[in-house]
Amino acid sequence: MKSKIFKSVVLGVFCLCLADCQYDPWASGFVTTQPPDKDIIGTYKVDSDSLHGGISIPATLKPFAVSPDAKIILSADYKAQFVNVPETDDTGSGICVISGTGSWQPYQGRYFIVFVQIHRNGFRNSADGCQQKYDGELTLYGKKPPYKLTVTISDPDLGEVVQFERTD
Repeated sequence: MKSKIFKSVVLGVFCLCLADCQYDPWASGFVTTQPPDKDIIGTYKVDSDSLHGGISIPATLKPFAVSPDAKIILSADYKAQFVNVPETDDTGSGICVISGTGSWQPYQGRYFIVFVQIHRNGFRNSADGCQQKYDGELTLYGKKPPYKLTVTISDPDLGEVVQFERTD
């Protein structure tokens, strides 16, 4: 009897551990080695899946529509510009729309990341739950250039993202 209870407890703990260890569904497409800067710099516009609802946005953040004008520009001199780029606010319950200029830098971890610091245009304190300076990360997505930039909205394990495709 004790053996059955022990096995049941071990199986239950194992199942809980599995349920807790989720995985970003986009991760298999993330770039794992740093590409040359020439494959990163450029203008990125929101892709059609993100624009037309092909990518899931959290129900708690709806109604939310990605602006067709949304774009990210990464320059060779490590300057960055955001136009109408969506991001989760500091509380995780709303969306900020980031427009402004700043900088970017590459980072090689498990996946290749582009860190950005954007100073928001027209910032008004407490207007939307977001800060004046946006510190974020963009993940490169794709098997080869031109890559997409992925902005994660909410919990990465839920796969809720907005993607930007390179247009130049």
